[in-house]
Amino acid sequence: MTKTVYLTRHGLREDWINKLWRSTALRPSDPPLSARGFHIAKELGVFSKTLGLKHIISSPMERCIQTSTAIADELDLPIKIDYGVIEWVGSDPRPDDILTPLSNEELKKKYPRIDLDYKPTTNNIPTKESIEELHDRTKMAVDEIIEKFKDDGPIIIVSHAATMIALGRGILNDNKAPLRSGVCSLSKFNLNTAENRWELEYTGKADFMEDGEQSHWTFKRPVIEKS
Repeated sequence: MTKTVYLTRHGLREDWINKLWRSTALRPSDPPLSARGFHIAKELGVFSKTLGLKHIISSPMERCIQTSTAIADELDLPIKIDYGVIEWVGSDPRPDDILTPLSNEELKKKYPRIDLDYKPTTNNIPTKESIEELHDRTKMAVDEIIEKFKDDGPIIIVSHAATMIALGRGILNDNKAPLRSGVCSLSKFNLNTAENRWELEYTGKADFMEDGEQSHWTFKRPVIEKS
C-alpha cells in the first residue's frame, strides 16, 4: 500500500509579478509560472530525486502542470491530471476567478508528459465552494487517489494553497490541522501501519530552495463575536 504521500504547491505565478497580466489574458484564472516560479519549480524537481516518487498527480491549472513538469523531467515520470485537486475559488468568486483550464488534450500538446489514460477522481470543475465543500471534495479525492495507488508509491500531489491544506487535512482526518503552504514547499505524510492512521512528518519544508519559504497562505480565522 502507498505509505507516503507528499503535497506541494505550484511555483510563483506570473500575475503576482506582472500586475497587468490578467487584463490581457484569455483565461485570467490560469496564469503560468513567472521566471522565478520556474526557477523554484526546478529546485523542487531536483530535490524530488531524493524522494523515491512513483506517481505525480496534478491540478489541471497550467501553473501546476508546469511545476509538475519540473518534477517529471527529473524523474522521467508521466503527469496524471486530477480535477479533484483543482484550485479553490471560494464561495463568491469574481468573474476572473472562474476556473477555465485547458482540456487534457490541449495540455498534452504543450506538456507531452501528461498521461491521457489516467482516470481522474472527478471531472467536475467547481464554480464556487464553501470551505466545508472544499474539505469534502478534497477528502473524497485524496482517499480515492491513495486507493488508486495502494500498491505503488510514494506519490506527490501538485496543487494550490487552499486545496493543498484541505488535502492534507483529509489525509489526517482533521479539518483544523495547521499546514504550511509556501510555493513549492513540501508536506510529507506517512501511514502508521501499526495503528492504521496517517501521520504528518513535516510541513512547509523549503530548505532545498535558496530563498526558503515564500508566499505562505492560510484560511482566515473566523471572527468570534464578543458577548
